[in-house]
Amino acid sequence: MAYVMRRRKLLRRGALLGAVGLAGCSSGEDGAQTGLDTETEAETDNSGQTSSSDSGDGGTVQIGLPEEIPPIMDTRKAADDGAHNYRVISTLTTFDLEGSVQPHLATDWSFENDGAELVLELRDDVTFHDGSEFNAEHVKWHLTDFLANGGGTSYIVSGVDDVVVEDTYRARVMFSSPDPYILWDLASAWGQIHSREAVEEYGDEYGQSGKVVSAGPFKEIEHDSDHAVLERYEEWDWPKPWQEELFEGDVEVRPKRLEYQSYPETATRTSAFEAGDIDGMIAGVPYSKFPDYQESDQYNTGTPPVSTEQIFIMLNLNPETSTAPVLAEDLSLRKGISYGIDRQEIVDVVFNGVGDPAPNYLVPSVEAHDIPEEYNYTYDLEQARTVMRDNGWTVNPGGVSTKDGREASFTLLTQNTELSRRRATLIKEQLKDIGVEMNVSTTDTSTFKEDVGSGNFAAGMSTFYDWGNADQLWWTTSESAEDSYYLNSNAWHQFPRATELTDRAQNATTLEERTQRYKEAHKYLLEDVVPMVYLMYPKGADAWGSHVQNWEPHYKGAPMWPVESDEW
Repeated sequence: MAYVMRRRKLLRRGALLGAVGLAGCSSGEDGAQTGLDTETEAETDNSGQTSSSDSGDGGTVQIGLPEEIPPIMDTRKAADDGAHNYRVISTLTTFDLEGSVQPHLATDWSFENDGAELVLELRDDVTFHDGSEFNAEHVKWHLTDFLANGGGTSYIVSGVDDVVVEDTYRARVMFSSPDPYILWDLASAWGQIHSREAVEEYGDEYGQSGKVVSAGPFKEIEHDSDHAVLERYEEWDWPKPWQEELFEGDVEVRPKRLEYQSYPETATRTSAFEAGDIDGMIAGVPYSKFPDYQESDQYNTGTPPVSTEQIFIMLNLNPETSTAPVLAEDLSLRKGISYGIDRQEIVDVVFNGVGDPAPNYLVPSVEAHDIPEEYNYTYDLEQARTVMRDNGWTVNPGGVSTKDGREASFTLLTQNTELSRRRATLIKEQLKDIGVEMNVSTTDTSTFKEDVGSGNFAAGMSTFYDWGNADQLWWTTSESAEDSYYLNSNAWHQFPRATELTDRAQNATTLEERTQRYKEAHKYLLEDVVPMVYLMYPKGADAWGSHVQNWEPHYKGAPMWPVESDEW
């Protein structure tokens, strides 16, 4: 009976969401990072699937992307973790498919002198695409010059005093204050490493088409906002260690040529894939198409085992600026909302099951995510009603809960995209079950950021956010981060301990100490503050023709090798 009732509710709310969809196609801006969206697609015939792969040595793989390719590939000016970028540009450390930091060009490391120094052991066999050598001198330049002088990268090395070259392939990083998260930052898109000789040769033109040089498995031939062409770097022989384990050491199978094509319009992208004009889509599979591709013999599909993507509702806890002071002032109302949202229903109805419900404020790959179960928020309608009723809330005849003459009513501000509208509509229906009235206001991205950043909102729903470490708690709740991040909850106005705990965690000198301190901050925020309502961890998805073998689901925007085709 419980299953039947849940099924009926899913069908009813699914029909409701269908009514709010818009005909035609959009750019899928809501899925820009995961590449998944639910915009309406044109009908196409799958029977014409053909391969675009060449028959030459290694062949060509053509890939469709859901977003434009950044015109400048200079990390100092713009970081990108898309498929194209990570195939060309390497990093000192890397992420594995579970989201953990692993060795790459740095083979080992150790923090010494109470975290004040970091010793990096480096590979001794790496050559950049232009023939220049990777060594400790290059790492010194990378940390103290390249990253330090970048508009978006200087934060990574803000605590670095100097880098001492102890040997050809050993560098000692000297900190002014310990930074145990630097290894995570160096694995990110902002930490990508480039050839010093190329950067100095091209000057201000570095990063433009054909002027991107690193040590990845492919060399860039050209790129613009619509397409990119890469060729296999034959001298490459330094795969990520976890990739060697995944493929049992066989990482030499690589396409001779990679061609990426941007298809921002969902219907155009899927039509190109189904017609065989491209071999696969990286993180560009619309949710509405995913089940069809899963069931078809013509295609293979996959999602990464974990996700650092997240969707959440930020609450403004400053009653002086909030457009609904009652939401900022009443903890039981915020808790009731947290229990009253059926996250699994959002995953099932809006995302076709591609993703996981979010019980707390950190993604599962972060160690501080693991806290006692009693602190987490999962859908519990009775608990939601109880926590509100026990704290003075009464449902009035009109269906809206009241307390001390004030109604449980607020407006959710969200960006005007298909997925955002569908999520908001479903949440609005769910909250009616606990007597909470949620109105929805949609706006463009720049206005959304301006209103949320200035505190002119009650609740703001993010689109897709990619954040894979615990310092997100600091960015969203600490007074110290007030002017640094527009999605700050302003929790510190009423809860100065939020700043105290997250600042204390942020200033820890070791990873172990930081993890433990962030766990304490995490529990406090969930139990005593409730500055956010987390909804889900969406996942990107790949789809590729069945003629392509050994394709692994992407992580951080990159497909894993080897890849081969039975039509080469």
